[in-house]
Amino acid sequence: MPTKDSGDVIKPSLHAAAEASEKAGVKIETLVIVDNNSNDKTIAFAQEIADEYGWQTNIMSGPWSLPAAREKCIESVTSEWFLFLDDDVRIAESYIETLLSWVGCERVGAIQGRKIQRTEHTADWIRRRSRRAGTHATLIRREAVRDVKIPSEVKVLEDEFLRQVIESRDYRWILEPKAWFRHESQERHPIGWTEGYVGGKFGLSEGHTVALNIPFALSTGRNPLPHIYRLCGWGAGRVARDGTESVEREWEPDSDRARLE
Repeated sequence: MPTKDSGDVIKPSLHAAAEASEKAGVKIETLVIVDNNSNDKTIAFAQEIADEYGWQTNIMSGPWSLPAAREKCIESVTSEWFLFLDDDVRIAESYIETLLSWVGCERVGAIQGRKIQRTEHTADWIRRRSRRAGTHATLIRREAVRDVKIPSEVKVLEDEFLRQVIESRDYRWILEPKAWFRHESQERHPIGWTEGYVGGKFGLSEGHTVALNIPFALSTGRNPLPHIYRLCGWGAGRVARDGTESVEREWEPDSDRARLE
């Protein structure tokens, strides 16, 4: 769990995780907290919940961005699977049980659930999420992200970066619409230039999708300026790209595929 000043949300998030793990019949061994120098009782509350449920803790504090915090979390994991859980996310009681139905599939590298706030048709949700992965509450196979290095410029969109790494290693990122969670969003990652620039430079977002958010914002009565800034950033990032792939391919096609090509 990467976190910062989450004293008002972290306890219900961890309680929900504990309830979901109990229903799934699995034990949370260790709570890993990577804290961005919180000034409230975030750490104290996390330790309190861990003590209540008998979890071990690995708590680190420092001036880390969210992508850097995720990288440190990955480095600390020793189990075959781990759950990224944002500090402002409450998973349903059946959440972990639903995700675990996928872990027996050999090439599955990550399983992502769905915000309960999303009400669109399941097919529309899958289509939308396939353009942008999320790590709000995602179960990940450690081997699929082992030794991953997130570029320092990737200050946002690290979730999509991780998806591309996992898929480049020939694992699958699963979207599971029956696994629900509630996101009590802290609005920490505003739309704007930085997100656009990172998306354009590292191939983490598509220009037409970024552009279409401007008329969509206008049609729904929202301020279009953040979306305009994001599109401008995307263009600048695209210009800055050096022509290489956003994620280095770490596997080679098998012989059958090579023959077909």
